[in-house]
Amino acid sequence: MQKTDEYIAKRLKWKAVKHSLPTKHSFLFESLPAENKKYYSELFKNLNTGIPVLVFTQPKNDKWTIITTRKIIWGEYDKFESLLISDIKEFRPQSLVEISETGKKATRESIRKAEWDELTITNLNSEKFIIPAFKGSDFFAMWSILLMNQRLNRK
Repeated sequence: MQKTDEYIAKRLKWKAVKHSLPTKHSFLFESLPAENKKYYSELFKNLNTGIPVLVFTQPKNDKWTIITTRKIIWGEYDKFESLLISDIKEFRPQSLVEISETGKKATRESIRKAEWDELTITNLNSEKFIIPAFKGSDFFAMWSILLMNQRLNRK
């Protein structure tokens, strides 16, 4: 069954509500002020993103992540990158990636889940991208919603 952008957007919003979104640093795209929606829409108008659904920011609002029905887009101010959801191979918290790359033993002190604020996404070509989010429940909500979006975008 081919899923429409509207169907995927509805499911992502449902999942967001289950994670108690929006919060102070996460928003439904449709609820953003008109000027913010216009800014982001202009920024990635030629990307074939599907429907923008969620926006995650960090406290200074300089780094942001937008989840759409077809892509994840992240950036800092007006510089951004994007990745097709269907091209995602795996997700891991950045701190776990760092631990595994250094060969250190994972300890309770080195794995402070409440402090995680970056998600490493690996694409099908094994390229890695670091995606920002606010720490704590916003981070885990973004991770869970991306996982659902990945499953909905499987071909």
